[in-house]
Amino acid sequence: MQNYKITLLKGDITKVKADAIVNAANSGMLEGGGVDGAIRYAAGKSLLEECIKLRKEKIPDGLKTGEAIQTKAYNLPAKIIIHTVGPKYYSEDIGLLKNCYINCLKLAEENNCESIAFPAISTGAYGCPIEKSAKIVKEVLSNYIARSLKEVILVLYSQKDYDVYNKEFA
Repeated sequence: MQNYKITLLKGDITKVKADAIVNAANSGMLEGGGVDGAIRYAAGKSLLEECIKLRKEKIPDGLKTGEAIQTKAYNLPAKIIIHTVGPKYYSEDIGLLKNCYINCLKLAEENNCESIAFPAISTGAYGCPIEKSAKIVKEVLSNYIARSLKEVILVLYSQKDYDVYNKEFA
């Protein structure tokens, strides 16, 4: 049974105050558009330098779909950024989307975070329908028991996406 607050927000994830902000990254961890581009721009160039170092030292083959890794937050209003790679809807197992959320939640708790902000992972360029995303996220959060987390913030960029999530979580 869920033991934390779920908050839905419409807006820019780079402006959300949370202990952990989740980045919908690509496996290369270096450059991306959408949420990834916005987070990189807001965090500053030191984030790219840390990601280059991570690629060399910890993930030479890139971050695998469903996995998560953390960096410092730099200029973002957070303690850490948790990067995860969502599945491509038409070519990968969409079940891996659950792993993205679960692994991010676990990593946030390993860092004693009390709040975490998620974008709608895989719904942009990776093509997952927002309705499917909302159902998967609700299932994960319904079954996740938190140790340190007090709030999960779901940040939706568009009004349409917000409305879909709001209906699912009502």
